[in-house]
Amino acid sequence: MQLVTICSFLWVLDLLIVRGHCNNTLTTSLFQNQLRLLEKLINLLDVSKTSKSPVVFHAELGSYKTYHHGSIWVYDKVVTNVGKAYNPSTGTFTAPTDGIYQFNWYTLSDPKTTSHAGLFVNGAMKARQAANNNGGSGQWLTAGSSIALPLNKGDVVYIKDVYGLKAQLRDHWTAFGGVLIN
Repeated sequence: MQLVTICSFLWVLDLLIVRGHCNNTLTTSLFQNQLRLLEKLINLLDVSKTSKSPVVFHAELGSYKTYHHGSIWVYDKVVTNVGKAYNPSTGTFTAPTDGIYQFNWYTLSDPKTTSHAGLFVNGAMKARQAANNNGGSGQWLTAGSSIALPLNKGDVVYIKDVYGLKAQLRDHWTAFGGVLIN
């Protein structure tokens, strides 16, 4: 409401000063400069011009998979991919814009296997989780983790096993997702 009042007041001043009802050249010049600055401020405050397009994805393993140490895990069953930043062929997410992103990943390991899922950004590990399943033949173990990270446009994010020899993972129980939060 205050912005509307200020803009209305400035419009009246514009009519009086800028449109020739004031003969003071310095006052007219200063006022024109103030109007230009106010217009820039209004454009900065216009959320529709500065807001980012939504980015959110969630993908799961489409089937039982085994990944060896150092392999990127490919979550090939896409549930949500608003913004098309997740690639289900490669298992990678590419940041479409600078911002803060929240990622989460969950793993269901087979009995008597381990999985150590690390989240990587441009080849550098940023976070990890471990599912050391030493249980019997009928015991599965779930692990999960999440992290919020500042990313630059073009940064590539993915999950891969970082410590084990191989990870034996169950389909839709193993998932990876993310969202642009700011």
